[in-house]
Amino acid sequence: MMRYFFLYILVSICSVANSSTFWQRSVVNYSRRTYMAANQNWMVKQAQNGWMYFANNQGLLEYDGVYWHHYEITNRAKLRSILVSQKRIYAGGLGQFGFFMPDEKGLLKYTSLADQLKMGEKVNIWNIHELGNRVYFQADNAVYYLENGKLGKIACKTGINYSAVIYNKLYVAMSDGVYVLYGNVFKKDNNVSLPANANVVSMLPYDHQIMFVTSDHGVYLYDFDHCTEWESPANAIISQNKLTCASLSKSRIALGTTQNGVILVNTTNQHVENISMENGLQNQTVLSAGFDKTDNLWVGLDNGIDFVALNSPLFFLNGKSEAIGAGYCSVMYQNSLYLGTNQGVYQTHGVYDAPVQIETRFVEGTGGQVHCIVPFDNKLFCGGRNFFIMIDGNHVVKYPIRGVWHVCQVGNRDDVLLIGDYWGLKTLRKTANSWVVSDEIEGVQLSAKNMMVEEGTNAVWVANKAMGIFRLTLDAQLEHVVRTKNFNSEQLPIGDNIYVATIDHEVVIASRQGLFRYDVVQDDIVPYDRLEKQLNGKAAYTYISQDQQHNIWYVCDGLLNLLRYDPIKKTYFKHLGESYLNDELIEDFESVMALDQQQAVIGTQEGFALLRYAPAASSRQPVTLQIRRVIGTNGADTLLYGCNFYRVQRPLRFRYRDNSIRIEYSANNYDKSQTVLYSYRLKGSPDDSWSNYSPQHIKEYTNLHEGTYTFEVRIVTDTNLEPSVTSLSFRILPPWYRSWWMYLVYFALLAAVVYAIIYRILKGKKKLDQKIETLEDEKIQIELRSKENELMLSRMNVVRKNEMLMEIKKTAVSLNNSLKEENLPTIKRKVVRLIGQIDTNIEHDEDLEAFKNEYDAIHHNFLMTLGERFPQLTHKDKMLCVYLKMNMISKEIAPLLNISVRGVEISRYRLRKKLGLGEKESLSDFLRNLDNR
Repeated sequence: MMRYFFLYILVSICSVANSSTFWQRSVVNYSRRTYMAANQNWMVKQAQNGWMYFANNQGLLEYDGVYWHHYEITNRAKLRSILVSQKRIYAGGLGQFGFFMPDEKGLLKYTSLADQLKMGEKVNIWNIHELGNRVYFQADNAVYYLENGKLGKIACKTGINYSAVIYNKLYVAMSDGVYVLYGNVFKKDNNVSLPANANVVSMLPYDHQIMFVTSDHGVYLYDFDHCTEWESPANAIISQNKLTCASLSKSRIALGTTQNGVILVNTTNQHVENISMENGLQNQTVLSAGFDKTDNLWVGLDNGIDFVALNSPLFFLNGKSEAIGAGYCSVMYQNSLYLGTNQGVYQTHGVYDAPVQIETRFVEGTGGQVHCIVPFDNKLFCGGRNFFIMIDGNHVVKYPIRGVWHVCQVGNRDDVLLIGDYWGLKTLRKTANSWVVSDEIEGVQLSAKNMMVEEGTNAVWVANKAMGIFRLTLDAQLEHVVRTKNFNSEQLPIGDNIYVATIDHEVVIASRQGLFRYDVVQDDIVPYDRLEKQLNGKAAYTYISQDQQHNIWYVCDGLLNLLRYDPIKKTYFKHLGESYLNDELIEDFESVMALDQQQAVIGTQEGFALLRYAPAASSRQPVTLQIRRVIGTNGADTLLYGCNFYRVQRPLRFRYRDNSIRIEYSANNYDKSQTVLYSYRLKGSPDDSWSNYSPQHIKEYTNLHEGTYTFEVRIVTDTNLEPSVTSLSFRILPPWYRSWWMYLVYFALLAAVVYAIIYRILKGKKKLDQKIETLEDEKIQIELRSKENELMLSRMNVVRKNEMLMEIKKTAVSLNNSLKEENLPTIKRKVVRLIGQIDTNIEHDEDLEAFKNEYDAIHHNFLMTLGERFPQLTHKDKMLCVYLKMNMISKEIAPLLNISVRGVEISRYRLRKKLGLGEKESLSDFLRNLDNR
């Protein structure tokens, strides 16, 4: 067995030199590099919506809790005073004064009132007040007032040191006394008796009196009969400082100094506190101070702006003058608080009512990184990178080992401790006189960065980033590892830090993949869904522990959270707002030590925090949540909407090309040690469910479709445990090709197209009908021509028959004339009979009547119409009309009418007379158009 020796040092625990530090208030420093303006800040004001405004050497500063904005005034004049009115912010400075008003995008635009001054008149404005329908601007030797848009002036005989509106009257402290404004005249209040040459730097309403704060002569109270010096425990420190400003809240008075920060006096218990560079301020010279609506203090410095959280449950042990280093572990031992840092171990005498200055002593022999401080057997065991010691009262025992991560008790045994170091496991065994380090436990070569002994067994859980998580089963003598099991898998991969703890008698593993627990029956780790639901759901957990009151402390996404235990109901409950120290914890080395049921000491990157977490009704007002800006992100960022300090909502319409947007929202929670958790949703989008709570205060959306949307965001803080919700409605206009007027165009085009199609169809149908009609007409004409041809052929046959019969008749007549008398009677009878038959065939009425009927059928009752219109026509005239309509010539007509060609011409002439035709009118055209007449 490896032999160890120890050195028992009979020396008191002391440092080379004692030092002092502070349990200081939460102070947020804003340097000029943060707010991007000049160093000096001369006045502090708060708007109704909670935003803060500062009179800076380079203009007006605006802060909403997340974003800073800087606005210059005419000629880039240096601001000295501001007044936040209902819809205006009045501002005055060196040679310039006027007011700011927000434009349609929330940006402040400045309007100068100095232009109304007389030519060459220069003023420096130091205070601005609103009383009645007037706004007063206090200059060096006069008071200007703005009434109904016009500027007036009230001259003063002597110089003005300070002015204030108190109990609805304007008081002005001049070099020869205090004056009150009546109308446009200042009258001296002779009852105010201040020391000679007293420079009044502030006047405040106090307990139905007026408090006069002077630069070098202290503080006085005026009860409207006489002045008396203010009796306060702060007078001693006040007399040692030069005062510059003052501010009053419900229970505190803040006095600014030139060289000692702020003197803070509690008017209820007369407690005096000095807040300076030693406990958080950036600068000792205070130019302005003001309390906000939550009674927290804002300090305008000669170089920067500071916020002092007077109502925060957090206090910090990281004084700037004597920093003790980053906090890794802490423990209470024999009424002293021991703190392990990256510089060593420090001892303080308990935890006092913060804020308070305390003495810290460095424990000799603990230089370097500290990993653990464990109380056991009325002793204190401290391990670190370069040392391992035991503190026994006022004595220290040094052990010749180093690289100690943890020291753990094994079960209920009080004679042995388990040491986990960089290389494996060791035991620390109790002897008659002390504790002795034994040999290494065989069978394990793991860096025990995180180590925990399982309840009721000899199993030890060891985890580190490089090798994963193991369960080591030791033998009864704690000398050998009898079983080793690794639990890394796809759901719990190697490469991330893992924290193992005992929660409600179960082994719980916190990892970036979520929470797991050890299932004894399965001998495996399984997801711990039930506990995750009570905490933050499936998320990245880097730390979890349970205090003696069964409260569960855990770190999720860099935030320290608390799951409270109700001992009466025996249930857990959680306030969503109880999230602290965002980005201030030491990642993968988080440490929480609950002192009692009200306080816990937490390690931070700059030291330690003291959290007073006892449940109590907060007197602070809930923070104000506002949607700050909407920025279009298609191409270069474009401001589409900006909120202003009095927030007049107007309908928002964004062009379609601005359908990718970034929404910035903020809450005026100025205490950065406490975290605001936001949750959001976009109503009108496919997914309009609430997001998980997170510190993120920006949300981006891309390629939103046209339509109406409502962006809602809610917050939870420890002082506002019920969600506060605000919303912003906006409309994404459709692209030009989907706009309403384009739809009208589309409708018109569609109507035109439909009309054109219908017109074309109708036109085509008409054309087709015309074509069909033409074809039918052509067919009819063809049929007519065919019929006419048939009639012509028929008639020609008749003509040829008649001609032939005529020739026969002529021959018969000739023959008859040439017959001799001997057979004359017989032949003559036959010839006469033949001629009669021929005449009968030539003038057969049936053939003629059939022709007339066919002709009328083809030519729409031409003969009937002709007879009705011209009843004087004879049968022969009608037939002549028919033949002329058929374009037959006289030679063709003659045989049909059984007349000569000359007879046809004479008949034509007579027909013209009967039809009443003139000489120039065509008989054929007349007959062809008779149907249309």
